Amino acid sequence: MNTSSIAYQIRSFGTRGARGHGWLQKYRAGQGGRHLQGRFHNRDTEKLTQINNQVFELGSSSTFLDIEAEGQTHRIEIELAEKALPNTSENFRMLCQDGLYKQSKVFKIEPKVGLCLGDVTVDNTGRQGSCHESLNEESKTLGMPNCFQHESTVVSHAQKGIVSMLAPGLDQNDSRFMITTVEDAPHLDGRYVAFGRVKQGMDVLEQLVKNTYTKRGSPTVQIQVVDSGCL
Repeated sequence: MNTSSIAYQIRSFGTRGARGHGWLQKYRAGQGGRHLQGRFHNRDTEKLTQINNQVFELGSSSTFLDIEAEGQTHRIEIELAEKALPNTSENFRMLCQDGLYKQSKVFKIEPKVGLCLGDVTVDNTGRQGSCHESLNEESKTLGMPNCFQHESTVVSHAQKGIVSMLAPGLDQNDSRFMITTVEDAPHLDGRYVAFGRVKQGMDVLEQLVKNTYTKRGSPTVQIQVVDSGCL
């Protein structure tokens, strides 16, 4: 095979990883990458936040988590979209009311997402969770013990402080949840069911994400829920 033929094949197939059209420059400018295209790119977060407000205005309830970090306790108040997402809201509210979130730890911190917590099992590592018993009977009949089905994804992750179920797969919601600390997390929409938002204590959560050292995402200091309930 002559040199010109080899050069032609290289130009035809491209080098490994190359996409052409200055993809790297576009990616760095926020204009490339599949996760930034279509509905994920330049979406109207103000409009989506307005929709979120309308969803909560349909009917909501409030809960709280007292989180302890380095000897200090901080209260986080969370509003639940009870009317639009009754099952998901009830699960979280009852877990708070019955004190089942007590002693559960923040098991993961993702700076570009937020905090993950809510493992109420003895393991308490974030590897598993368990929904409230009020939803468990129905889950067992569906062959999904300790978890329940997805509800609506009408609440968008288009603002910080959104509370979502941290389900490992479709219809596998249990007790684990996450709280976003970024302005917009479009990659979470449609995958995780958002059902609440932080009404008080957002500054505390942002500081925890910013100042907590982690090892492979796991906090190197203990951050845990010491109390919970309904307001």
